[in-house]
Amino acid sequence: MKKQVLLLSVFVFLATISLAQEGPLAFGLKGGLNLSSLNVDDPDLAYDTRAGFHAGVFLRGRFNSMAVQPELLLSVQNGDLDDSFLGSAKDRFTYLTIPLIFKFYPISNLNLQLGPQFAFLLDGERKYETILGSGSIDISDQYKNSDVSIAVGAGYDFDFGLGLDFRYNIGIKDINDAADGEEARSRMFMISVAWNFLK
Repeated sequence: MKKQVLLLSVFVFLATISLAQEGPLAFGLKGGLNLSSLNVDDPDLAYDTRAGFHAGVFLRGRFNSMAVQPELLLSVQNGDLDDSFLGSAKDRFTYLTIPLIFKFYPISNLNLQLGPQFAFLLDGERKYETILGSGSIDISDQYKNSDVSIAVGAGYDFDFGLGLDFRYNIGIKDINDAADGEEARSRMFMISVAWNFLK
């Protein structure tokens, strides 16, 4: 898994640098809030949204009204789980994510965003409370070690270096790895603040 992450990261970053020879290049840090949940095909199970965070680096090459922006982010995604049989639980997942975002600039620095996001599961933990007691367990083996989603959103890149992004990630892959589990797909809203060091 680590080799795949490294090769994919190197490829998209080098591709962006190569394409950016015709326009300005941006590089910096970004971070912000995650509001995440799982869409689970089980009528007895409700998975409610909970806050997490993301942080990492981005590279952007812009050419006229378009830009390519690959990112490398550490993303903590949480959710509240209510099950009619098991009780309640708080799930916490840590992913290494690689969004490859295409930006379209219809007006000045205002942009619309679309692209795939590849995620690699680093850790999963569940803290639970039932009528029999409470505790925490490792749930990494209950979920697939990778995820793929489509990111859609909008943002604004200020001339002095600040950037704001608002995205919604729609998981397109079933990430439930339990033998008798229902299909589960990730859903996440992201609010990000970025700073471009090359301004």
